[in-house]
Amino acid sequence: YFESGLPDHQKMSALDIGKPNFLKAYDGHSAYGNPKALEIAGITSATNFEGFGEVVKDAQGNPTGALKEDAMDLVGKWVPAPSQEDQLNALRKGMQLASSLGITSIQNASGSEEELRLYQRLLSENELTLRYAAAFSVGENTSSAELDRFTFLKDSIGTLNPWIRADAIKFMIDGVIESHTAAMLEHYADLLPEHELALGMVNMSTSRFQELVRELDQRGFRLYTHAIGDRGVREVLTAYEKAQSSNLARDRRHRIEHIETIAPEDLPRFAKGGILASMEPIHADPATVGVWAKAIGEERLPWSFAWNSMLKNNAKLVFSSDWPACISLDPIRGIHVAVNRRDPSGFPEEGWVVQEKISMFEAMKAYTQAGAFSSFEEGKKGMLKPGYLADLIVFSQDLFTIPEMEIHRTLVDLTIVDGKKIFERK
Repeated sequence: YFESGLPDHQKMSALDIGKPNFLKAYDGHSAYGNPKALEIAGITSATNFEGFGEVVKDAQGNPTGALKEDAMDLVGKWVPAPSQEDQLNALRKGMQLASSLGITSIQNASGSEEELRLYQRLLSENELTLRYAAAFSVGENTSSAELDRFTFLKDSIGTLNPWIRADAIKFMIDGVIESHTAAMLEHYADLLPEHELALGMVNMSTSRFQELVRELDQRGFRLYTHAIGDRGVREVLTAYEKAQSSNLARDRRHRIEHIETIAPEDLPRFAKGGILASMEPIHADPATVGVWAKAIGEERLPWSFAWNSMLKNNAKLVFSSDWPACISLDPIRGIHVAVNRRDPSGFPEEGWVVQEKISMFEAMKAYTQAGAFSSFEEGKKGMLKPGYLADLIVFSQDLFTIPEMEIHRTLVDLTIVDGKKIFERK
């Protein structure tokens, strides 16, 4: 609808009712502020954003209303914060949705101490219906005092509570391919080499990132890092490897999140370093990748969402949703794409980058056993086994015997958490 791929005042004017509006893209990496919102934020043609992101301007140098990455905060900081009760009610609704889709545990990659307290409150009131693991967000300007606080929370909560844990850290090394903010080794196919975003962006300096990774690894955290572009993935692999070589040997299970494209020579580094490939099949739904594929170009397309290549190189493959930065929370939708590389309508008939599809067994394993392994919980969940936590679901059909193009029609009929019925389809 938008020629540039981003909203602008001209196209959005029909929706303008004279009040400040701030609309975020579902992936969380870009947003739109209407003229009133930009006025409140003080954004004008003279505004130059120097950080990780962009205030998008037209050919005349005027802001279009589109904001990328950290530039969203220029307007976002003016949005009134929800009350604690509003947050709790939203969390209750979110848990109901998760239970209806057969989700019994989550690992939240955008956690905070404030959010952790919400889950603790629900647990104390016997309302928590899924198991929660927090990953605290850390960036270039995170202070030593904040790192100390995260370490205190990790150590005080521990890993013995089967409901809540807080032993992980989340970094973001780059952005997303659609807005040309993912860090690439070669320039984007739909941008000229001299364009300021031709190679994307990195969210922090290499030296600072490696310093933080080394310190937090030393403190015993599990690390998640968002890396979508092939250059971003390489930056993270190198930082993890350096931390492993400088700190004491231990079982780390650090993860790289997304890995939407990768240089093939970097594939063996995952297994060699014990680094987990945490990926989201739903992002490869062929109905949604048009802008993505145009930006990547034909030469890099064979290494798009390379799940099969990861397995061939003995990487531990972990699947998740990336909710709410995706089109569906439903793991079944993800499994359908992983096995078919086609959308539910059957598009495209020949499959999209079909050599990277995987088997039903491998897809199911990535959503269950591998997720438990990534959080050091493989001895108590991720399988149906005597002595394991009584978290289980019942599907409406047998995923291992139905035609593969029928996977998306599967529903969850029953969800049980800790031996208690949480959801039953009527």
